[in-house]
Amino acid sequence: MDKMNLCIDIGNTSTKAALYQHGQEIRYLKPFALDTYKELENEFNLLHVLVCKTGENVALEAYITETKGESAFLNPETKLPISLNYKTPHTLGRDRIATAVAAHYLDKEATWLVIDLGTCLTLDLVYKGCFEGGLISPGVNMRLKAMNQFTAGLPLVEYDYNVTFPGKNTSESLQVGVCRGIEYEINGHIGQLNARYEHLRVVDCSSIQLHFVKEVKNKIFARPKLVLEGLNHIIEYNAKK
Repeated sequence: MDKMNLCIDIGNTSTKAALYQHGQEIRYLKPFALDTYKELENEFNLLHVLVCKTGENVALEAYITETKGESAFLNPETKLPISLNYKTPHTLGRDRIATAVAAHYLDKEATWLVIDLGTCLTLDLVYKGCFEGGLISPGVNMRLKAMNQFTAGLPLVEYDYNVTFPGKNTSESLQVGVCRGIEYEINGHIGQLNARYEHLRVVDCSSIQLHFVKEVKNKIFARPKLVLEGLNHIIEYNAKK
């Protein structure tokens, strides 16, 4: 049997994985834990494994380190199919690298803006095969929790994109402020980048659904498994070296 690529994304809120063969996703697994990993080991005895770690999955990490070694984790020594124009590449989030690689393979000649809204919001620019950097700002729940924790009277509310301006009570006002604020933040950056780059393409791998105003003319590609896709491309790239 041909070797399978097992790509694992250990995030801040969950661990998920995908099994690839010949560039095609064979199986998607969420949630993903050590027991499932061992089941795959028994089913497929020839596995290439690459892990993107931004959160923690202690048991799974320990087992992979013991059986596969540190090279099974995406790290600063991993050879990449893109270059990094980043002053501190050792501090660059592994998920941001993986999504940049995946965007590059969607169209290697394009300029890509990669959007990922989860625990934090990240916007990253990929220009003709080079990761050019980006931004990190608080995510939806982080903003809502901050206003609750750092004030005496504001409640903690759930996010709700269906609430529109003007909010009619304190909860709605918080929801509008955070959800619409993030929306306008993203749309503003897209507008600025459109002025600098022709034919900017946008890919969204957010775990939280985004809404874009009508002024954004760019086609938005939704790819929720972009981290896993990028890990698979990195495995394939290194297999050919």
